[in-house]
Amino acid sequence: MDIWNTDVIATKLAKDEIDQKQKTVYYVACFYLQVIGTVMPMLILGYSYSINLFTFASYVITVAVFHLGALKVYRACANHKKASVLDTLVVLGLPISIKIQIGYWLTYFFITYILNVIQASPYAWVIYGFITMPIMVWLQFQLIKRAVDKNYV
Repeated sequence: MDIWNTDVIATKLAKDEIDQKQKTVYYVACFYLQVIGTVMPMLILGYSYSINLFTFASYVITVAVFHLGALKVYRACANHKKASVLDTLVVLGLPISIKIQIGYWLTYFFITYILNVIQASPYAWVIYGFITMPIMVWLQFQLIKRAVDKNYV
């Protein structure tokens, strides 16, 4: 099971070389990585969201971005008629999520350092939290769509 090279995985999906058990493992791993990887930095460093309205708005925007992104990937897969859209989203989601999580953690530690040095208001964390999740979801779908367009030829 490859968990990093998106191009190799996309090629295997296009050739139908990944079985249902492997697809299930990709899906479960991607789900846990996204849930745990997004929340853990806040728990480890002791920061959390402080304004519920902003948190709710962030989730609403994230859901909207998710639906738009899924629709774009669906259209890309339909145009190429290779691997199914669900297989594509599930299997390519893991390696792309790993890359996004690495970027998220590095960015989180950098922003944590900066906000602590300048002794920023707790509201700065709310702003960071508000924009992070929708960006991560958008980036995931963009990278999946790019892999489809590049490799489902």
